[in-house]
Amino acid sequence: MKVVIIVAIAVMVLFLLAAFMKLSVTVVFRHRQDDDEYKIVVHTLFGLIRYTIHIPLIKLETESEAPGVAFIHKKGMGETRGKEEKKGKWTPKKIADFFREAKQFLEHVIDFHEIMKQFYRHVTITKWEWKTNIGTGDAASTGLLVGLGWSLKYAIIGAARRYMNMKTTPVIAIVPVYDRAVSETSFLCMFHFRIGHAMVAGLRVIKQWRRRRPPKRSLSAARQANEGY
Repeated sequence: MKVVIIVAIAVMVLFLLAAFMKLSVTVVFRHRQDDDEYKIVVHTLFGLIRYTIHIPLIKLETESEAPGVAFIHKKGMGETRGKEEKKGKWTPKKIADFFREAKQFLEHVIDFHEIMKQFYRHVTITKWEWKTNIGTGDAASTGLLVGLGWSLKYAIIGAARRYMNMKTTPVIAIVPVYDRAVSETSFLCMFHFRIGHAMVAGLRVIKQWRRRRPPKRSLSAARQANEGY
């Protein structure tokens, strides 16, 4: 009995320690001609635990027999990429199914937006850099794209400031290139939050999901419904 109590106390202490630990996330997005890098680095326990997620390279295919969004997922460990590749494609049907499932999820979870807003309040952004070089070879269209780019960046930063704690001054830049067509961008964002806040948000989502889940019909009720037809 004493062993069970000691194990229960140890598990509770570890759970509390994990809840108070900070989870730091670094989002990196770089695009420059054929040199692309998209990854998310998650680390905690003062950097001793680190996990890197490489975001798949995406390409839009419109000329093939089955148009869709093709991706190449390069697997790797740590900060390096491996040579193993996994190819796939999202067809219009798969994309439609994904949005339909997402809509059903949001309909089943009551106040999902409010739950996420409360979680975002505990997210602290410590670094934000977003630099872009863009040009079409035409001065008029390049100027239009630059204006749209500034509007997009300020809108995203405004939303981040509204819902999260911005503890840094964002570094943003858009450099117009008038003499040639070019599209280059680099984005770096670092933020952190406590694991306990994410756990609370997850538990609230699960609770609301179960509350809206339709009740199971009994076997006798199902038989009566079938006999009615």
